[in-house]
Amino acid sequence: MLAALGIILSAGHGVAQTAKDLVGTWTMVSAKAYGPAPKGALMFDANGHFSYMIMRADLPKYAANNRTQGTASEYKGTVEGSLAYYGAYAVSGTDLVLHIESSTFANWNGTDQKRINLSLVGDELKYTQPNPSGGGAPDPLVWKRVK
Repeated sequence: MLAALGIILSAGHGVAQTAKDLVGTWTMVSAKAYGPAPKGALMFDANGHFSYMIMRADLPKYAANNRTQGTASEYKGTVEGSLAYYGAYAVSGTDLVLHIESSTFANWNGTDQKRINLSLVGDELKYTQPNPSGGGAPDPLVWKRVK
């Protein structure tokens, strides 16, 4: 398991902080791959565990009003517009390393995923997903601490 405590996090303007500063709940501000006004939550605990969920604001509603009875189009919209995973985290310099225990994108199960250009300034957390699960260009994500 990856240890989160005692590892240095370099935040903007040369200010050094520890991974303990990530502990808490964060809400999604911006993620290009999830359209305008994406929804999401990112939670870090003090023992090195995290959970992550993100979704488009315009996910399809299911005509059957039952998530197990969606149409192919409804399922496609849900899969393309949402992602969730959890596991352990560590910080190394300006990299956030996520060990994925389980994900809605099962190809990531048991893998380490790196997020780069990590910065924490005040209540704003930023990093870049260099290899998005849906393909495409690296995606910068911005989160705001929930108070």
